[in-house]
Amino acid sequence: MELSGLGDRKHLMKKSVDDRYTAIVEAAKSRGVLALGVSCWRVTRDTPEPEYYVQTYNLLLLSRDNYTVEPDALQFLVEHGFDFNKQYKDGVSYTPSTEDMIIFKEKKTTEPIRDLFAAILQAKCPVVTHNGLIDLAFIYQSFYAPLPPTMSIFVADLQDMFKSGILDTKCVAEFLIRETATYLEYLFRKCSKRLKDAVTEGKPRLHISFSEHKAIKQWLT
Repeated sequence: MELSGLGDRKHLMKKSVDDRYTAIVEAAKSRGVLALGVSCWRVTRDTPEPEYYVQTYNLLLLSRDNYTVEPDALQFLVEHGFDFNKQYKDGVSYTPSTEDMIIFKEKKTTEPIRDLFAAILQAKCPVVTHNGLIDLAFIYQSFYAPLPPTMSIFVADLQDMFKSGILDTKCVAEFLIRETATYLEYLFRKCSKRLKDAVTEGKPRLHISFSEHKAIKQWLT
């Protein structure tokens, strides 16, 4: 997920979880979601050596409401290849949640991104994130409903929304595997090396097929 900013980082690093959540809510209500990445996984062979099929989409988004942008955040995105011309030309419009907005409908709305999020909830499948607290807060505020006033209510809502659970790979790397570093690029490169070693040594490994799929693009337009 790419955002227009996060506000004062010091508030996001406070020791109190409740204070940290307050800062996240403020950021989610004032900043915009610029892009959202979604990977959909499906088991194609459920055997002792299973196979998976994955489709990955990078969705450019454009808020209909005014939002705050931070120069440092935009500069970082530009340096990493983000195309703001394409975002403003082709980005899928969305309206962030407000207090008077109907929270959730099973029938389709006039906003494709909200329909996509509704479909994910209705699928009741596990959701995987990396360091996903902020991402989940922005998704909640932007595509679901206004964020609740407390962290405890937010967590309870997430448990109710994602029936099959949420897996955070940063937590897995830090608390289960005990990696020396847990930022995403490091984990990606380390796992890639392990995969190459497994191929060379003929060990069991994960087979993944990627393909471009235009159906979702047609659905969003």
